[in-house]
Amino acid sequence: MRTFPTTLIALTVLFAATACGDDDGDDAGDDASLEATTTEEDDGGMAGDDHESFAFGEPADEADADRTVEVEMFDDFRYEPPSIDVAVGETVAFQVTNSGQIVHEFVLGDESVQEEHEEEMEEMEGDMAMEDDPNGVSVEAGDTETLTFRFTEPVELQYACHEPGHYDAGMHAPLTVS
Repeated sequence: MRTFPTTLIALTVLFAATACGDDDGDDAGDDASLEATTTEEDDGGMAGDDHESFAFGEPADEADADRTVEVEMFDDFRYEPPSIDVAVGETVAFQVTNSGQIVHEFVLGDESVQEEHEEEMEEMEGDMAMEDDPNGVSVEAGDTETLTFRFTEPVELQYACHEPGHYDAGMHAPLTVS
């Protein structure tokens, strides 16, 4: 009867390895609309770092930015500027300042990316770590964060906040890539 405990232990270890080993914590590629992939690239001293890319572009290094766009977020659920235009091939450093008293986000994406992030935030009850999200930043009141992104395709995007109730209150604005 010594095989039963040994078999039970082996099955428990196998189950735990299967349940934990397959999840890399990156669910961004689950939605086909994101068309997100992880690539390794030589980017001047950052070789081997994983970078997400989306159908509309990819994160970039701030040192490679063609220009900086300053964005302010306010507690009345608006952004300044109220819209942004960028060129295909342009790398933009978004310097995002939260001028309000509560946490806000700056998330880049098309409508489907925004809908997916909104659902994730609802599931996590607004407690989602943006450092895991290569197309957005969460900014505490009074702080400034920078998100640098290279745009590769002409597309209509949004920048939006998905803190609970913010998106529905109108905290999103158009970003056109042409």
